[in-house]
Amino acid sequence: MTYADVIERLEREKDLVRKLNALLQQELDFIASDDVQALEDSMPAKQKIIRTVQEIRQESQMPSGDPNTDDAERMRSLQQDLVRLWKKATGLNEISKRMVSQRLSEIDDTVQAFFTGLKESYTREGRKSTIPIHTIRTGA
Repeated sequence: MTYADVIERLEREKDLVRKLNALLQQELDFIASDDVQALEDSMPAKQKIIRTVQEIRQESQMPSGDPNTDDAERMRSLQQDLVRLWKKATGLNEISKRMVSQRLSEIDDTVQAFFTGLKESYTREGRKSTIPIHTIRTGA
């Protein structure tokens, strides 16, 4: 393996992480619009990218000897780009997790209110209702 191969692998990883960031940004849009099906459908593409990055990293071995100045500079630049892109991916993923947790909490609150309403439902006149309400509006 040569340093040109290492550079090529770093460039492939960089492209893959860019695609991953685009998918994570799209995931945020799906969460914001409560599009659960599209969110589920996007998961395999993200998993495939992550597996491909893992394979690239497992294959790569550093060649013996020192790289020339151009190769060393290019590798350093690519590594810095990768660090930046991975930080962005991590940030997008954290935002996504917070949004999903918040949405699940909202659904839980709605469901709890529904079950409380089943136990204590009253008519408009203030009397106990004999017919429980069965509508849950979660937005999902």
